[in-house]
Amino acid sequence: MKLAITGASGQLGSYLLDELTGKHEVIGIDIIETPHQAHQDIVHRADIRTPRTLASWLKGVDVVIHCAAQVSVENSIKDPIGDMDTNVRGTVGLLQTCKEMGVGKVVYISSAAVYGDPLHVPISETHPKQPKSFYGVSKASAEDYVRVFTETKGLDHVIVRPFNFYSRRADPLSPYSGVITKFVQMARSNRPLTVEGDGEQTRDFIHASDVAAMVCQVACSDVKNQTFNCGSGKGTSINELALAILRASPNHVEVVHVAPRIGDIRHSVGDVSKARKLLDFEPKMSLDQGMASLF
Repeated sequence: MKLAITGASGQLGSYLLDELTGKHEVIGIDIIETPHQAHQDIVHRADIRTPRTLASWLKGVDVVIHCAAQVSVENSIKDPIGDMDTNVRGTVGLLQTCKEMGVGKVVYISSAAVYGDPLHVPISETHPKQPKSFYGVSKASAEDYVRVFTETKGLDHVIVRPFNFYSRRADPLSPYSGVITKFVQMARSNRPLTVEGDGEQTRDFIHASDVAAMVCQVACSDVKNQTFNCGSGKGTSINELALAILRASPNHVEVVHVAPRIGDIRHSVGDVSKARKLLDFEPKMSLDQGMASLF
């Protein structure tokens, strides 16, 4: 099987390359160079917003895993047109090129941001899509394009909605790094872990390698035209996360609380029963194991 990964230089894309290399023929596509030496020869420069540059790389490809995206909520608010240009127009152009080049299936990496404020927890795949940011809107809209391409053009798909994934490959300098990456940087710098609000808000944390394992499973199987949540299925409070960081860190730092973030979602935990039932998927890395790996 031949697979192509867009956004291959990113955190998840790099783990996908690790998972697939040696098992299948795989190429990576990204607008930037990969920072990982092992991937230098298989990641190629191309922009999903210019479909003509993609066609030659998709020749003979069976499955495309589409990770490339503008992923900053903050940037989507500052520049909604740019966010839409990459996440919607770029995705539509990629889908059209996939169809023209005979690609059989697209695995679209969406986001739990499509759900917005949950009406119930855990959040199932049938939960209404009510995004609160332009980023969430663009990911939800791209999902609809993916689905309609199946209905009108016969291009099979799988949509994967990861919750909060993390790894050592997350960029600590990024303005939209997750809370885990920020906590680790604070601990390494002997700075207090800063918890916004009372810290009882919950999130569903999963290591990027586990997300990659699930994505590779749906990409390389007969599963098609389905949507899956990808998470641990367990709610972890930010206070509990801070304690896990303290257990893993060689430095002893304090935890301090500051004012809550305006508009912050209180609880976000995925219902992953569908992935368990249809894919027999279970994350391998516990939160404590994951925190230890970061140090």
